[in-house]
Amino acid sequence: MTVLSPVRKPSPGTCSVALPFGAGAQTVLLPASTEVVGPSDSLGRCTEGHTAADSSKEVQRAVEPGLTALDSDGRLRRARRIAVCVTDGTRPTPVELMLPVLLRALLRACPELVELTCVMATGLHQPVGLERLVAGVARAGLTGRVGVLAHDAHADDLVEVGTTSSGTPVLINATVARADVVLCVGVITAHAEAGYSGGAKCVVPGVAGAKTIAALHDHARQPLELRGELRCNPFRAFLEEAAGLLGSVHVLNAVLHACGQVARAELGPPVSAHRQACAWFATRYGVALPQNADVLILGAGGAPTDSSLYLAEGKAWRTGLDLIGAGTAVVLVAACEQGVGGADFAAALTGADCSEHAERKARFLRSLITGARASYLVHSGLPCDVVATLGVTGATSSAQEAVDRALAAAPASHVVAVPNPNFVVWTAQPDQTS
Repeated sequence: MTVLSPVRKPSPGTCSVALPFGAGAQTVLLPASTEVVGPSDSLGRCTEGHTAADSSKEVQRAVEPGLTALDSDGRLRRARRIAVCVTDGTRPTPVELMLPVLLRALLRACPELVELTCVMATGLHQPVGLERLVAGVARAGLTGRVGVLAHDAHADDLVEVGTTSSGTPVLINATVARADVVLCVGVITAHAEAGYSGGAKCVVPGVAGAKTIAALHDHARQPLELRGELRCNPFRAFLEEAAGLLGSVHVLNAVLHACGQVARAELGPPVSAHRQACAWFATRYGVALPQNADVLILGAGGAPTDSSLYLAEGKAWRTGLDLIGAGTAVVLVAACEQGVGGADFAAALTGADCSEHAERKARFLRSLITGARASYLVHSGLPCDVVATLGVTGATSSAQEAVDRALAAAPASHVVAVPNPNFVVWTAQPDQTS
């Protein structure tokens, strides 16, 4: 892990703030009055002493009673095929920790001849992180006993499991569709369109067909930021209805400490267990919406959520739309070591033909950049032509340089830093997570 430190030493009237950046962090000096919102830890960087042993214990606490409740009608004992859908490598799910606990418990509860397969829920992404599933199976001592595969949204053998009330055919991965029991493994983070990640999202879009996913994205056409909102959320409502057509789906969701260890786990039905986990997340990470900042420093949480521009925008930076005004100087921090994040999003940034989903994400990013008085991008992996297309005021690999330029551009009476927006949700009305 590489941690980059400021060149200058702290002086009276300043404070240091760590900004997650790839696998490490850049530490910057800011005015002592800076309002720091949310945690500054990121995956693998813990300042609070959380351990893998504690995480395993918490997952075990959720799994045993959860599977007992699932088998109350004998469905596990009768099962011949079980599919475990697991988020891909673009999500911070601690797969190697959660999967062994679940797989061992499943095999204790199921017939000896049950066919058990782990399916990486890629949605429309290119397969990333399959080795994490393989490692999780190996850690459980079940290599050769449990199958592992990556979902393909364009596969020829997708199975139509039903039609939504809006008339959309729901196409699902064949292994998942033919399973007697489906379990989803994922994490809860604030999500710009689904309200929160997790729950049935591991099925739709996770293991759905491309046409079904396109219909889901149609429910996100309005330029709305729905982070933390579950009611009156058309995106969440569609995916839960579509996934519900599968029948026996349960979810194992974890709320993480910002360092990636498990703070809370819930196993149960895809809606009720998801809502419980989301309410726990909101209690732990909910904060009051700050007033518009003169200078806003917005991180993207480090790897994997800052590994590309595509992920940084949707997972983290869109939070900034609630925080900027015409007089704000904004600093956007993401390593983007994998570049833009796909040809579709790259096309959207240049105005070329692209999907509506990619165009919408590009529109949000432009709104963030053009809605501020000045904008500075901190990255290490974007091509110069892409940076030029974004129209930022300046770009650099040094967060301190960008911060200094932002402070000079906007007389700073109110500086706000959000190092890891993935662990921030604005305080909601009590019924929004019920």
